[in-house]
Amino acid sequence: MFPQPTIPELRRCARCSKPARADRMVQGFGRDCATRLGLIGGTTDVGQDGPDLLDELGEGDQCDGWDR
Repeated sequence: MFPQPTIPELRRCARCSKPARADRMVQGFGRDCATRLGLIGGTTDVGQDGPDLLDELGEGDQCDGWDR
């Protein structure tokens, strides 16, 4: 009569080996590990209009790469 709920597939995280839902994995990592590895942004878009700090750099403030 009622459809049976489907159980999501679980896979092991490549970093911590804990089971994680396969549809929420990021490049083989669970959500927590993906966040710690920097694969998922940790901040939300604040909708800033206008320049950011990198846009405010002057011509002489840029890295010229002399130390590389």
